[in-house]
Amino acid sequence: MAPVPRPILVMLAGPNGSGKSTLYETRIAPKFAVPFINADVIQRDELKDGDVNAAYEAAQIATERRTSLMADRKSFATETVFSHPSKLDLITQAKALGYRVMTFHISVAHPDLSVARVGERVIEGGHPVPEEKIRNRYDRSGPLIRQAILSSDIGHVFDSSQLNQPPVRALSFTNGTLAFALPQLPNWVLDLYGDDLVL
Repeated sequence: MAPVPRPILVMLAGPNGSGKSTLYETRIAPKFAVPFINADVIQRDELKDGDVNAAYEAAQIATERRTSLMADRKSFATETVFSHPSKLDLITQAKALGYRVMTFHISVAHPDLSVARVGERVIEGGHPVPEEKIRNRYDRSGPLIRQAILSSDIGHVFDSSQLNQPPVRALSFTNGTLAFALPQLPNWVLDLYGDDLVL
């Protein structure tokens, strides 16, 4: 009897406007045919409400869907700005349930870029995020996502600072150990992962 394959959790993490959804569409979806739990999509497509209260409702719906999928040991992908330590609990719970956890950290060089990209997204019909919240999340999320990367089975770090260019994979980790690094790393990657750059 063949062993039952481990379920997979694919987590896309990064500040607002970093390109998480684009990374999912271009890199993840073609390889993993799994449900994608995205509070922004729930708010836009299901609730059809741009209000901040709808954002909280969408986040709650996303949490319930993740919980249900994990209870059934089903593979799924999700995205988060990862601005709260509770997101680390999701990885811990998934690993305890036998999941193979893959975390993708995607970010930009400076919070100004995040603010500008969210502004562009609003013009195109996306939901607004207050500038102060974007900046606070940018600062808080990096160290938390680093912890997620290092505690995942597989972790990839992408830089999406270049306008109209696909994100560039800067680092990869396997079980917390460096497996790949670009010869020249963006400053934000060096600042965050400098202590982890040992092959």
